[in-house]
Amino acid sequence: MLTLKGRTMIITGGAGNDGTAIVKMALENGMNVALMSGFHAKAQAAIARILEEHPEYEGRLIGFAQNPQAKLEWNMEAAPEIYTPDSKMPDVHRWIYEKFGSIDVVVNAKGGHVRYNMEETDQTIWRHSMEVVESAFVNVKLALPYLKKSKAPRVINITTCDGRHGGWANDPSFAAARGGLEALTYEMAKELGPYGITSNIVLIGHIEKDVPAEDTLSDERRADLLGRTPIGRLGEPKDVVAAVEFLASEEAGFVNGARIDVNGGFVVG
Repeated sequence: MLTLKGRTMIITGGAGNDGTAIVKMALENGMNVALMSGFHAKAQAAIARILEEHPEYEGRLIGFAQNPQAKLEWNMEAAPEIYTPDSKMPDVHRWIYEKFGSIDVVVNAKGGHVRYNMEETDQTIWRHSMEVVESAFVNVKLALPYLKKSKAPRVINITTCDGRHGGWANDPSFAAARGGLEALTYEMAKELGPYGITSNIVLIGHIEKDVPAEDTLSDERRADLLGRTPIGRLGEPKDVVAAVEFLASEEAGFVNGARIDVNGGFVVG
């Protein structure tokens, strides 16, 4: 039995199917969860869907805009009792700590991207792709004072295997950003390890039930991916959840700087 109960997880990208599955897993294991999204309303909508199905999680699941200033007017309109013109990113982490008394696990699962090939990619698209790396860096940096207080602090980055393999579609900015997040994870493992903070990354393949409409597979593409995946099937959110559940646990305290491939062997297929 893995030890997770009573600890607090913060997660970016928790509004998608993968993220929601991770949130549910954490709550089922007795954790507190703070879901952070680009918009306060989006986080609350995800929370409402979970609580409609599981009202017993009321009080252990909260949500905020990760960066209140990015869409300040919208966030203030959605929750004027929370956000003010002076609300900043450090405030969000402080609110979470004040609510639950700890921040023990940071999961960076921010995704979302329309694929562009080399000719289509311009600087705007490139910079947008790199937000995945920046978001993870800032989230961990702001959580660091609280992680240092935890008896079993964890950083878990989740992204696709494009940075290692090039992915299943041509997309240079996407691959570069995912590779950057993997490299950042290894640096975090070295720098934060002396504080007892483990940093690991989960590299996912194509997760059929957690993709934007633009990534919906044609029958031909799906057959091609299946043929290149040794395990003989594509992924599901539960596959990602299993890896995160272990890495978040107290029992995973000696796993640091690891790359966990949750892609059915696609990277070697």
